Amino acid sequence: MNLRDTLSANLTLPRAPLAGVGWAELADGRVLAPIGWADAEADADWARSMLAGYGIGRGDHCLFATTGSEYWPLQLGTAVTRLGAFIGNIGAAAHEDRRLSVYLRFLPPKAVFGLTEALAATVAGSAELAALVAKVPHVLALPAAVPVLAGAGITARAISPVGPALALPCADGDGSHVDGSQFSVAQLPGTRSVTVSTTATREFRLAGAEVSTRGTVLPGCACGRPGPALNLL
Repeated sequence: MNLRDTLSANLTLPRAPLAGVGWAELADGRVLAPIGWADAEADADWARSMLAGYGIGRGDHCLFATTGSEYWPLQLGTAVTRLGAFIGNIGAAAHEDRRLSVYLRFLPPKAVFGLTEALAATVAGSAELAALVAKVPHVLALPAAVPVLAGAGITARAISPVGPALALPCADGDGSHVDGSQFSVAQLPGTRSVTVSTTATREFRLAGAEVSTRGTVLPGCACGRPGPALNLL
């Protein structure tokens, strides 16, 4: 039996009941959010349609800065590979600047996802590293990192989990979108507090739950894409 035989045999085994388990950051704390196989498929398909607008395709490299415990990088990673691109991973901490530098110099990415405020501050403190990041065609950073990068002359757009959902900026407009086939979002009056409800039959369901992510629900996005959009800044 060779590796191919082993992999083929594995495909005949019964699936686990869940595709995985993620975290949902709610206003009153972090909770486990189980992810069904249909959930994962829908999430990856939506992300693929969004990322296609960035021109990500075969042979492109996309770099992720993550803690390793979140669901959204898996969602986007699946989408990236379905577009024919490949992924690299670094941590989200400030000391990951050396690994970031190696990737930027030797395997330049088409897009960088998930730069944190701490890592962005390290980038902004190094003229050489800031110049390398500024050459990346698409930089999608967590909301707190966007102004830090802007101070170093780097244009970045905001990406963020919104409870169990993902707010992903489109390539053409001014908003960070949420998949309207799976979730709805609303804003608490007079605040930047956002609530999320599931609109599909998912393993993890919410009804008007306030999330920890702050933002403004937009009436629409200039790209014309349907579904809710947020300003996370």
